[in-house]
Amino acid sequence: GLNVEIDGSAFAHRLYQFALAYSGWRHAMVIDSGESFIALSTGLQAALWALGGVPEEHRTDSLSAAFNNLAEQESLTGRYDELCRHYGLRATRCNPGQSNENGSIESRHDSLKTALDQALRLRGSRSFDNRSAYEAFVGTIVQRLNTRSAKLLAIERPMLRPLPVRRTAEFEEIPARVSKYGIFTLKGAQYSAPSQLIGHRLTVRQYAQHIECWLG
Repeated sequence: GLNVEIDGSAFAHRLYQFALAYSGWRHAMVIDSGESFIALSTGLQAALWALGGVPEEHRTDSLSAAFNNLAEQESLTGRYDELCRHYGLRATRCNPGQSNENGSIESRHDSLKTALDQALRLRGSRSFDNRSAYEAFVGTIVQRLNTRSAKLLAIERPMLRPLPVRRTAEFEEIPARVSKYGIFTLKGAQYSAPSQLIGHRLTVRQYAQHIECWLG
């Protein structure tokens, strides 16, 4: 609903937002890949490292990226379970259709969108030259919102646990074979490869915004 444009074209995207329930400190990331596990993992880890600590609990709504809603007993997906264990997070969730159970966070989704919309109106344009410029704009607005949370964050920060020594994997590994035309397909999207790789099988690491192809 923000009607943002990148280089003159409509930019369909979502915002992943992480927020602390007590202080209201938040972190937001621009996502154009839908509610995927990679988007969730990248956004959550970026937020934790920007925060500099780990809370006791991570609560989501019924994200299919985190919870297997089709299972007879709804359970965490394996990758999300591993992600939470890596950071020592206890994973919880709202009941389906009951966003009021997470009201302190849901209200911050509205306040972020309102703040962005107002800032775009003051800016006089919703068009950005490139994605990086828009991401910097979002970061500036989030930083302004966080200044209001500074005193409460000072109280909350001692309750955070230390970060692990490293981030965990922020990619999904997918095998792909390069065809005789120098093309390989990854989740319905086609990519070209150097002719030297024709006939070879690649290990493709899919990140939120780019892919890496590994041979051997």
